[in-house]
Parts: sequence; structure tokens; C-alpha cells
Amino acid sequence: MFVVINELFVADENRAVFERNFAASMHGTLPGVSGLRGARLLQPAESGRGYLSVLEFDDAQAYSEFLESEAFRAAHHWPDHAPIDSNRLTTYEVLTDVAA
Repeated sequence: MFVVINELFVADENRAVFERNFAASMHGTLPGVSGLRGARLLQPAESGRGYLSVLEFDDAQAYSEFLESEAFRAAHHWPDHAPIDSNRLTTYEVLTDVAA
């Protein structure tokens, strides 16, 4: 499995709009993406931390194909989005996976 984590930093005054619009964008653009196993938006429980957008793909190739897709373009062009002050994107290969 290939995991993409994007930490998104949003000003306090933009959090409600960001949460609404980012979640709507995920629901509107990600279903049906080939090779996408799951997607989550995590809200920080501690101050000073960013939201985490977590995408799980079958493999790095599926992620590369997503980057070239219409779904990716649509997800990054939603109207009335809250400004994201900064972000940090990191990709991972899953080494161990334990199911509960």
C-alpha cells in the first residue's frame, strides 16, 4: 500500500470554511478513483498542528495515475475554498499493517 499524507495549515478564522469545503471536495471527487483504497481528513487535536489529508492507494503507480486524472484536477479547483496557509506533502510505503 502507498500512503500520501498532506499536512494542511489553516488560519483559525478559516477552519470552518476549510473543513466544509475540503470535505465536500473529497466526497465529490474521490469516489471511483482507480486504486484508491480510502481517504480521510483528520482534524488536529492539538494547537499548532495542521489537518491531515490521508490517501491510501494500492501502490505508487495508482497514485501517479491519480495525479494525472480529472479527479485530481477537480479536487484542486473547487470554488470558494478557504485559503491554506501552507502544506507539507509526504508519501510512504506501508511496511507493516495490523488489522484489529
